[in-house]
Amino acid sequence: MLEFYIATLHNLRSKWPDAWPGLPVVLNACIQQLWPQASPVSHSQAGQLLQAAGSMALHMEAVARASSYEPQYHNRLHTADALTAVCLLMQTSKEQAFALSDEWAAALLLAVTSHDVLHPGGANAFVQEFEQRSAHEMRGIAQGLTIEPVWTDRVSELILRTDPTLVAANHDKVKDTPFEMSVDWACVLMNEADILASATSRYGPELGQALAQEWELKNHPLHHVVGTPQGRLQFLSSLRFSTPASKGWGLSSHVAQQLTILQ
Repeated sequence: MLEFYIATLHNLRSKWPDAWPGLPVVLNACIQQLWPQASPVSHSQAGQLLQAAGSMALHMEAVARASSYEPQYHNRLHTADALTAVCLLMQTSKEQAFALSDEWAAALLLAVTSHDVLHPGGANAFVQEFEQRSAHEMRGIAQGLTIEPVWTDRVSELILRTDPTLVAANHDKVKDTPFEMSVDWACVLMNEADILASATSRYGPELGQALAQEWELKNHPLHHVVGTPQGRLQFLSSLRFSTPASKGWGLSSHVAQQLTILQ
């Protein structure tokens, strides 16, 4: 599955940005992958969550068209990378016989689609600064739909807990607990999807360079480090993979091989 994911990253980059099909196309491909027979009906909770995800994808394309600046890393391509990752990780979870309700699958697609909307580039000045903005935007998109508050609250929490400073604690919360779809485990699954492209040996280094360029424009003090071999060593050393799906992909071994080369 890791090889398939890397091939998908290549396909996305072959179209970025001039022949970019748009986030709605990427989202619809994920929906078809997860529900090959038929997606949830529109009036169900899962259907409403997917409708919100579709509206967010359209919104992000409109924001990008209207703006003269899109971050070098936290852009629509990154969202597509993360969407593809969470889709394939969920598919693997299903193949491993773990229960994954339509509602949770749709909620994760909405959360990943929304998690970096309106990202200005750079890094948070305080905890969840950008994530609060994204969660607020998601709630606005979902407001006109009949989504139960428990699901908008869950999606909001998933977005808020993508703050990089909270990722280690997210993994700690599920340590030594059986995998099942809950807010805590969904956060970890989402965290893994968020960094999965950067964890690959094929695309990780260039994504580090893109982040360095983004940070330089925002005068981030570590912009001169993040794109270097030392910066990549630090990044890879910080990664954790906890879900059975990511373990099934052999991601820890893939990262360990890169660390051996860098050390």
